[in-house]
This record gives sequence, structure tokens and C-alpha cells, in this order.
Amino acid sequence: MTATTNPPAVLLLIDLQQGIVDGPEDWGPRSTPDLVENVTSLLTIWRMNRWPIMHVHHDDIFDPTNIISAKWPETFAAHACAAKGKGERRYVKNGGSAFVGTGLKDDLRMYVKSKGRGKEAVGKVVVCGMDGKECVNSTVRHGVDLGFEMVVVGDACASYGMRSWKKEGKGDVLTAEETHAVAMGMLEGYCEVTSREKLFAALRVSENGAEERKEEGKK
Repeated sequence: MTATTNPPAVLLLIDLQQGIVDGPEDWGPRSTPDLVENVTSLLTIWRMNRWPIMHVHHDDIFDPTNIISAKWPETFAAHACAAKGKGERRYVKNGGSAFVGTGLKDDLRMYVKSKGRGKEAVGKVVVCGMDGKECVNSTVRHGVDLGFEMVVVGDACASYGMRSWKKEGKGDVLTAEETHAVAMGMLEGYCEVTSREKLFAALRVSENGAEERKEEGKK
């Protein structure tokens, strides 16, 4: 991803909800200790530059015991690091991909078209969120199939651990960090997976954001 992104890339936050970011004990530990800090930093940069931000939340309407449901307001709510700001859009999905039944696809295409890139222009979408092996994977791969240029910020995403598959019996338990590394590795076959630091370098921004870009323009 380069600093010449035009129109500005959309920041897409996936399932950064209280009950997922700080999941129950029986889920085990979460990967990416710096998740909250990195998500906060991304939002700061996007808001400072007035770039578009879209939030996706998961609402499980099929399993009544799942706490990631509107029936459980405390765990369904956005995590503090990813609270929706004024003018930012929010979509609620019931499955893995944020592009199914939400209107996200049409809104992204409308945004690209409105910026004068033409109906068939490719829109860039920067992704952060959870869970890396589940809804992040599903959404990103679907987005690529729809023609969007997806960029995943690996250290602004996180995963919980999982058990590997074996034909007979249960497989080995993978830690959260091992699971996340595999999940991001899978996505590298479909799109760019980067870090917060590398993304900011490519966009020529820092925590001082817009000022750095303005100063460069004066040279």
C-alpha cells in the first residue's frame, strides 16, 4: 500500500466488540497483546485525516447461548477502543463475512464511485479486528473476490487459539499466537498483510498524522 492511495482507503473494523476483545475464560487467551493500542492508533490517524471509517459488529441470531448477540447488550457492545465516531457507518452481520446481508459492498462501491474513480474502480480497504481465523478471514477473502483491494493490519487483528484437525481423534491445541500467525499467513495468499508501523510508513503518517503530510507538501 502506498501513500498515493486515492480515494483514501476505508478503514474497516471487524467485530471489535466487548465480548470478543475480552472474551470469556473458556476461550483461553487472546493473541496480539497490543491489539487495543494499535486499533486506537489506526482510528486516530483515520479520524485526523478525515478518511472513511466503517464498523462491523456480529450478532448471532442462531445460537441463543452465544454472548455475541444483541440479546446480551454488555458483550455485544463495541469495545472502548473501537467505539463508533460521529458520521461513521456501522453494519451488523449474522454470519462470517461482513459483505453478506449488510449493504457494505454497495456502500464501498458507492464511495469509490463518488470520488470520481469510475464505476469499475478498485477501492482499498484496510482491515483490523477479530477473530483472525474466522470473520476477518471470511470478510477479507470475500472482499478480494468482489474486486476490492484488501489490506490487513496483522498486529491490529487478533485470534483465539484452536485445535488442529486430525482424521482420527482430536488434534493438537494451537496457542492464540500460533493460530493468529497461521490465519494471517493464509491471508497473504490473497492480499497484503502488514503491520501498523509499516502501514503508517507507507501512508507517510505518524501519531502527529496530518501535520507530517502537510509539512512534506511544503518542501
